[in-house]
Amino acid sequence: MSKAKKEQAHDQFFYDLCDATEKAAEGGIGIPHAVFVGIQFFTQMALDCAPNTKEAKDLIKDAMKNLKKEAI
Repeated sequence: MSKAKKEQAHDQFFYDLCDATEKAAEGGIGIPHAVFVGIQFFTQMALDCAPNTKEAKDLIKDAMKNLKKEAI
């Protein structure tokens, strides 16, 4: 897959997550709870899919560091 295609898929996934969050909020759970469930879901997915717990934790830490850099 080309870099442009990967970036497009990344962006589309991001927007799909935004849409899912909005849909959940409209369903009555509220955005903060939708975010909480999403964090739980993706944290568990990282733990389940990584070869070991250390790599899962490293993936989660890297994601948090990346977010902090973008937020600054």
